[in-house]
Amino acid sequence: MASNQEEEVKLFGVVPSPFVTRVDIALNLKGVQYKFVEENLGNFSDTLIKYNPVHKKVPVLVHNGKPISESRVILEYIDETWKQNPILPSDPYKRALARFWSNFIDDKFLSAVRKWKENNEESIEEMEVAFQFLENELKDKFFGGEEIGIVDITAVFIAYWFPIIQEIIGLKLFTSEKFPKLYKWSQDFTNHQVVKEKLPNRETLFAYFTARMETKMASNQEEVKVFGMLASPFVSRVEIALGLKGIEYKYQEEEFGNLSDTLFKYNPVYKKVPVLVHNDKPISESLVIVEYIDETWKQNPILPSDPHKRALARFWSNFIDDKYMNALGKVLYTHDEKEREKCIEESEVALQFLENELKDKFFGGKEIGLVDITAVFIAFWLPIVQEVMGLKLFNNEKFPKLYNWSQDFNNHPIVKEKLPSRESLLAFYKARFAS
Repeated sequence: MASNQEEEVKLFGVVPSPFVTRVDIALNLKGVQYKFVEENLGNFSDTLIKYNPVHKKVPVLVHNGKPISESRVILEYIDETWKQNPILPSDPYKRALARFWSNFIDDKFLSAVRKWKENNEESIEEMEVAFQFLENELKDKFFGGEEIGIVDITAVFIAYWFPIIQEIIGLKLFTSEKFPKLYKWSQDFTNHQVVKEKLPNRETLFAYFTARMETKMASNQEEVKVFGMLASPFVSRVEIALGLKGIEYKYQEEEFGNLSDTLFKYNPVYKKVPVLVHNDKPISESLVIVEYIDETWKQNPILPSDPHKRALARFWSNFIDDKYMNALGKVLYTHDEKEREKCIEESEVALQFLENELKDKFFGGKEIGLVDITAVFIAFWLPIVQEVMGLKLFNNEKFPKLYNWSQDFNNHPIVKEKLPSRESLLAFYKARFAS
């Protein structure tokens, strides 16, 4: 292997990702030594987000402190930086063709795979067409000729991942009978020594995708609805919890001040959002719903397994609603200045308790937990509300740990996806306080 002692090469990735494996294979073909930094799927590190702030995903290659993201961009960078064992042809026309077919795999084949749900006929047809194009294009042992090239590396998902997935799903699409040249290529490619060294363990991948498929199928078989309003932090609690669990659901938007008869039927006691309806069984009150979600879908736990830690999580969640939200409500809606000052003091005391309690990146430790979800108002709503009201309750100077937590929480990919638009909330509260 070629030595690169004077260079620092790191690859940030997750093992089940074929896009990360593309980079692994290219570096191995070049004989480049590197450090693999394992990321936590669904909860990427601050370092990863710093290196790839645009897409916030793996893989990221860091070469002497310079980050490069997007797998095919990384492959070309590797080829241009380390000249040994080229993965693109030197001839401009052949290079263009290699780029064309690499783009084709991502744009046509993987696009069809992403649309593939429960043997969807249209996406299967698209995959079959893509397979046939690649079958016709393959003229040699590899797409790169006698040696592995960029098209082969880009197609690692077809060679290794797809047979596993189709076995789990019970599909017979990619077979030696239908696509003999492509099937033989997949065998030659996955058994190539340099490639074989970098492929993840088949049993591990099989177990990973089996679990994912089971979760998805269970979710598809169940009817999950959320009745809510975009301006409600209590509704966002439920959406974040479902997002962390990977549960698909139908969202039913209710009209502020004019809730539907269906909502009243499902929540006749409080007559308010959120309401979760699971297989026609309604559950109301946000914290009750979040615990129900955690007990119903076991993946990615929201509450700790240890009884004492669970009790503490419930204590601080109740504290946020009973002490902080109660005090802040009075701050926002009282007209008496002395009373308001007293309530501001109460809310700051509550924030200080939370500041002191925060011991890690999140209240749940390294992962988001019940207290973090409960405190979504503090992280996202409070800065907007205090901007509208001209208050300075929550800032980096007064509560540095809590403020950093709010940034990490808001920028978590699943939380970010479930939060309402900041501009919409700002307009909502301006209109509400003006009236």
